[in-house]
Amino acid sequence: MDILTICLCILVLAGVFALVSLGVFLIHALTTLKDVSHLAQHLETTVSKVNVTVDDINYKMDKLNEPINVVSGIFNKKRSSAGILGTVLGLKNILKKKGRVKSL
Repeated sequence: MDILTICLCILVLAGVFALVSLGVFLIHALTTLKDVSHLAQHLETTVSKVNVTVDDINYKMDKLNEPINVVSGIFNKKRSSAGILGTVLGLKNILKKKGRVKSL
């Protein structure tokens, strides 16, 4: 064996080592991509469940705010149509200022 053959053998062994290392790296990368894909699917499922829960909470909060808005609307002086109780109280105040009604 001459020196050229020995150098070619070393070069071939280095190439084989590089190809094997590259293959192992690609196999690990593929496994990691599969894991990321599964995690993304689980994340999408979780986000959709959270969206449903948040929508349900918003709906229930809107339903809870309706009676509060009605009651606060009755006593709100800036509102043009104040409702029955607000109208009665407003008329009482108007008549009280004119001196016609002492108590209701």
